Amino acid sequence: MPSETLPAVGRIDIHCHLIPGVDDGCETVEQSLASIAMLKEKGYVGSICTPHLWPDLYPGNTSAHVKAWTAQLQQAIDAAGVEYQLWAGGELRLYDDVVAWMKDVGVPTLAGSNAVLFDYWLPEWPSKFQRAIEWLQSEGYQPINAHPERTPASWKVDGLIERLADMGVWFQGNCKAFTGEDGREGDRLVRQWVEQGVYRFMALDAHRPPDLSSRLDGLTLLEMEFGEATTARLVDQAPRELIGV
Repeated sequence: MPSETLPAVGRIDIHCHLIPGVDDGCETVEQSLASIAMLKEKGYVGSICTPHLWPDLYPGNTSAHVKAWTAQLQQAIDAAGVEYQLWAGGELRLYDDVVAWMKDVGVPTLAGSNAVLFDYWLPEWPSKFQRAIEWLQSEGYQPINAHPERTPASWKVDGLIERLADMGVWFQGNCKAFTGEDGREGDRLVRQWVEQGVYRFMALDAHRPPDLSSRLDGLTLLEMEFGEATTARLVDQAPRELIGV
C-alpha cells in the first residue's frame, strides 16, 4: 500500500522489530504478518521498521540493508492482501565508534525524515555519547531517545533527561512500561513523563506476537489513564507529522 493511499486516520508505530530474521524481533514472515494483524485490530495503519543497529551484535544491519528488507516485507504484506504500510528506519545503539560507523555506512533515519532513533544501556552517560548526539545535530539530524524509562542511566544520572531535552533531543516512550513488566522505575517514570509532557511519541517496540499483547495492554492503560487526546497525539498525530503523511 503506497503511502499516498495511507488512511487519513490511524495509528503509526515508530519503533518495531517486524522484519524477520535480522535481530531479536520476528523470526519469520508469518510472525510478522501475525503481529501486523494484531496491530490492525488496535487501529494501527503502519509501522517504521527499526531493527537494532549495532555492528558488534548485528554486523549486517545497515541503513541500506534495512531499506531493502523493509521493501521485501512490504511485498509479502501486499501479496497477502493486507493493507498496512511500512517505512524503513533503525534503532541505533550508542557505542564508542558510532560516529565513525555512521560516516562509513550512512546515518539511519526514520522513514526518510531527519530523525534518528537511538538507545543506550550503560548506567552512566559517557562524554562520547554526548559527542555523538552533538555530531548528529551538527549534521542536521534530530535525535530521538528510545524508551528512556527503561535505561539505567535515566535512573542513575541526575538531570540526564533534562539535559538531553535542553539539547533538543526528543523522547519516545514504550507502552509496555505501563504494565509494570519493565520494572518499578519504568512503571513510575513512564507515567511521570507522560504527565510532564516529556514524550513526543509513544511506541510499542513490538518484537514477536507473544510479547505484543502486553505492549498493546500498555497502550490501553495509556488511553485509560491519560485520555484519548493525549494518546492520539503520541501514537497518531506526532508520528504522522514526523513522516509527513
